[in-house]
Amino acid sequence: MNTEYILEAIKRDNIGTAVSKKIRRENGIPAVVYGDVDNSNIILDANEVAKKVKDSGFYSSVIKLNIGKESIDVILKDLQRDPRKSLITHMDFFAVDKNKAVVVNVPIMFLNEDTCAGVKLSGGKISHIQTELEVSCLPKNIPENIEIDLLELELGHSIHLSEIKLPKDVELVAVVDDEHDAPVVSCYEPKAEKIEEEVEAAAVDEEQESGDKSDNNADKTDDAAESKKEEDSK
Repeated sequence: MNTEYILEAIKRDNIGTAVSKKIRRENGIPAVVYGDVDNSNIILDANEVAKKVKDSGFYSSVIKLNIGKESIDVILKDLQRDPRKSLITHMDFFAVDKNKAVVVNVPIMFLNEDTCAGVKLSGGKISHIQTELEVSCLPKNIPENIEIDLLELELGHSIHLSEIKLPKDVELVAVVDDEHDAPVVSCYEPKAEKIEEEVEAAAVDEEQESGDKSDNNADKTDDAAESKKEEDSK
């Protein structure tokens, strides 16, 4: 089982809002472990966690959780932050069994965004409709990310769930059939830029039309002046 990440934890017996606030003041993070083990309330070191969460793979990998002398393989199920300070305030971990499939959210890695047909040849832009996929697999098969190649994506087209090539022994949790095949990424024509181009084109046409009218008026004025000169000479 792949356990690239290790966290040290201390078991706690006391729970409640007041206890959690005290833990945070002492640079700790209250957390809970549940799943194929007895539920446990634990304390994590905020500095250690802050370093780990900078790696995107942390969110979709098996984590080795050391609670005293006991080691448990877990995956991160939930993470709460203070909306004002962005500090982590609580974490939920799910204990996994290496022989049982787990459901996890895996981030998507989009390849060749800048060189895809719709962008390079048609001036389109990429829209990430989904940024992660919910998959089911054994803990050892949890992928760090799922790659989607956009090289041949054309303007006005999308890549759907049914078109994604998943790693071996990894399955989508969502039902995918003719009626349920959600788009994951698309290439669209920017409306704002299109409108701006149309306005510029209309302005050019109007300017040309105005110039033609001015030329016609000037021609008519010259003709009238010429006619007057001829009459005066007679």
